[in-house]
Amino acid sequence: MSSRLIVTIDGPAGVGKTTMARRTAEALGIAYLDTGAMFRTLALRLGAGIETLDEEEIRAKAGQLSFSLEGTGENTRLVCNSQVVGKEIRTEEVGQMASRLAALPVIRAILKDAQRAMGKTTDLVVEGRDMGTVIFPKAACKFFLDADPKVRALRRKAELEAMGRSVDLAELEAQIVERDRRDRTRKVAPLVPAEDAHLVDTSNLTREEVLATILESVKASVKGRKALAGCVWLGNFLDRVRAAKPLVHFITNFVTVNDCANITLAAGASPIMADAPEEMDELAAISNALVINMGTINARTAQSMVLAGRATKAAGGMVVFDPVGAGISALRNQTVHTILQDVQPQLIRGNLSEIRYLALGLGASRGVDAALGDCITADTVAAHADMAMRLARRQQCIVVVSGAIDIVTDGAAAFAVHNGSPYMGRITGTGCMASGVLAAFAAAGKDRLLEAALAATVCMGVSGEIAVQRLKKHEGTGSFRTYLLDAMSCLAARDVDKLARTARIQVRREETDNVH
Repeated sequence: MSSRLIVTIDGPAGVGKTTMARRTAEALGIAYLDTGAMFRTLALRLGAGIETLDEEEIRAKAGQLSFSLEGTGENTRLVCNSQVVGKEIRTEEVGQMASRLAALPVIRAILKDAQRAMGKTTDLVVEGRDMGTVIFPKAACKFFLDADPKVRALRRKAELEAMGRSVDLAELEAQIVERDRRDRTRKVAPLVPAEDAHLVDTSNLTREEVLATILESVKASVKGRKALAGCVWLGNFLDRVRAAKPLVHFITNFVTVNDCANITLAAGASPIMADAPEEMDELAAISNALVINMGTINARTAQSMVLAGRATKAAGGMVVFDPVGAGISALRNQTVHTILQDVQPQLIRGNLSEIRYLALGLGASRGVDAALGDCITADTVAAHADMAMRLARRQQCIVVVSGAIDIVTDGAAAFAVHNGSPYMGRITGTGCMASGVLAAFAAAGKDRLLEAALAATVCMGVSGEIAVQRLKKHEGTGSFRTYLLDAMSCLAARDVDKLARTARIQVRREETDNVH
């Protein structure tokens, strides 16, 4: 039915399905689908008495409504006919109308089709009573939450009393038992666990324990797919950037400044290029991220880099350090030392020669390019990842090493990115552009920085692959540069997930621990 990640959470009333679905979606960085809200929206939009019409009339009227989702996790919003669904559906009257509609097979069939359509294009966490059995029977991860009726009654009593309502516990428990009986014995989509669902009794578990159980099971179920330790799909971070539109401040070189601005815009963020020391504090106050690029460094810009870095960190922004040409001059080397010590950037991105200099104080380079012998291959990737992991742990940051194979690490885990094209090394500035994309993704994904950095690296590599595929026989590097921008600006989250070629790098723990 779908190649997307679908997590279904079913169960009776009062077991915490809605809370767990929202928190699971937030933890996974994917959308949450409130199926109850869809029933309520239909009820409100179709109006009172719709259940009295014949099936064809209901189908015709409901067919005029279309559903979609915006955002992810706790911030997912249901959209009906391009209009965000709000609190207007949460009245008792609408709830009663929705309950009557839910008993109609035609309505359930209509919403089943709508829900499945969303599941074909969007990673989802869905909750209800028949999500794993009827709506998404082939979902990758299914859960059925349950709890003792007395426990559920106590929970509901606490909720109602918090709203100022007084209720009788015994009566509330009796209502829950009766509703369970109706739900479990109804002819249309009865409440039963899917055969392959994970059963979770929440009676004696905290919310945190239930969430941890679900997330651990999801990790095991999707092993081998394009997900990381937190099961975040990489394309989600591209959507985050375009929703947040972070402002990225660049102190960069005059050779690639225009390309950096354009690739940042293409990714969905906003760039600002400024290097006057006098305005660094003011820019830090309004920026979400800062890129420090040493490509055409001088004494004035070196001062600005440190001032801006400190101010950005103090304001809660993300700092990406691109140590262009590290190791080739005293000015660059002193600036590297100062930035690492005084600014402590959250992300460092450079070619292998530059990262080697930062990690070990060794290595040669060809100007701003990696030295001829500094190549990341299948045979050397583990050794280079080991070095990058040491630097990441020492600086407590994310390190991205660019090359034929890119390396992304937080010091605890390392991933190889096999996306990209040799053409990317034949034009000036793809590394500088990658730092801009990295900053945008870091600003939008600062809560999951490793995954955000990996997603940014994949997006840059995928854009290069798409660009080179467009080249005709008479076109070369100039056309490639244009097509690279086109590819990034047209890139969709589903493209990222489909085309990403990543793998965890196995580095022996004793090697990474043996640091003196």
